[in-house]
Formats: sequence, structure tokens, C-alpha cells
Amino acid sequence: MNTLARMLEARQAEYIIALLGLFGFIVFWRVLNGARAETESVRTLVRTFIERFAGFLVPPDVMFHPGHAWARVEDFDTVTVGMDDFAAKLLGSADSISLPKPGSLVKQGFLGWGFKTDSRVIHMLSPVEGEVVAVNDAVANSPAAAFEDPYGNGWLFKVKSKNLTCNLKNMIPSGMVGEWLENIRQTLANRGLAPAMAPFYADGGEPIRGIAKAVDPEGWDDLARELFLTK
Repeated sequence: MNTLARMLEARQAEYIIALLGLFGFIVFWRVLNGARAETESVRTLVRTFIERFAGFLVPPDVMFHPGHAWARVEDFDTVTVGMDDFAAKLLGSADSISLPKPGSLVKQGFLGWGFKTDSRVIHMLSPVEGEVVAVNDAVANSPAAAFEDPYGNGWLFKVKSKNLTCNLKNMIPSGMVGEWLENIRQTLANRGLAPAMAPFYADGGEPIRGIAKAVDPEGWDDLARELFLTK
């Protein structure tokens, strides 16, 4: 418990530093553009400034599993689980999603849920282990939110874990997330898959939706499984 508490305290310190930087940036922006600068424009620029790595959104309050799932600690033994922005952009959409049922058990690094699109099934790994205590019914009925808002309304399920401290140690360290995503981008580039992602990297816009299908129309599902570590 002490180890988990120290980890949470460290994360809280990171949030405080991020908020201080955020405040300073807002002040700078308002001075530069005047008091009438539109609030939404400021929010968009700030979000881009502090939450994008290799073009993908990375909120400061989640931890990432190498299989592109995330976990957000709600208290000392409960976490919310979802897929990250890279996974959402890689697949782009899904016809349906199969989530674990409340009361079932999931295990870190093992199959946690699956998407079905174009008659092909893509599974993803659970980032933590424990008992599923809640499921996002809205996403279960229509997976669109999981792709449009993966860190918010698109959360997938909640897990109560007796081994959370150990699980979190197996996640990607927060200071390495940017490098991790950049390495994935570079891996795609080295394999000759970069052209489909060029619209983002050329003009600074958001990554395209459905990267996998764009770069490999026939074998997109195998590409997704490889990146999700389920191949």
C-alpha cells in the first residue's frame, strides 16, 4: 500500500507541475492575443501543447500498457480501463465491441475485449488484472464513443484489483510515453507505411482515422494485432 501511495503521490506532483505550466501558458496567450482571445482556441492550443506525443493525445492522469490500453486510478484498488488514442486512430471505427461482463476476471497482458469490423475481430489486452465491477453500457451498445473520446466517455470498464501496485509497475513509465509513441511512428515509417500518415506529419493536423486500413488495405487486421501485441 505504501508503494502505491508513493506512486500516486508522484503522479499528483506531475499533475501540479502540469497545471502550473498550463496556467502560465494561458496567461502568456492572453497577453499575446489580448483579453478577447476565444476560450475554445486557448483550450485547443493548450491541449495540443501538453497532451500530444507523436501526434496522439496523452492525458497526464492515465498510465499506458504496451498493448495500447490505458488505466486511470480511481482509488487505491479500482481503475478505469480503455484504449488509447493511437488504438482509436489505428482502427478508426468498429461495428461492435465485446466487453467483459461485470463479475468476470481479467488478467494483465491477456485478452480483455475485442472489436469486430468488416467481419474481422481484433482483440486488445487488459492493462490490469482483477474483477470487472462496471462496464460502459453506452460503448457496449455503440462503440463510436470509444473512438471519438477514448479517455472520456469512451472508457470501457472498471476493475477492482488486489494486485494494483504490481500491475502499475508493469505499465510504461510516464516519462517514456512520448518516446514509446515516437518509436511506433518510426517503426511504421521504416516499413514504408508512413505515406498514409503524411497528412498529419506534414501540416500539424490530427492523425487520420483508420490508419491501419490506409497503410495496408488487405492486411490491416494483422497490422493492428501486431501493434496491439495479440498476433
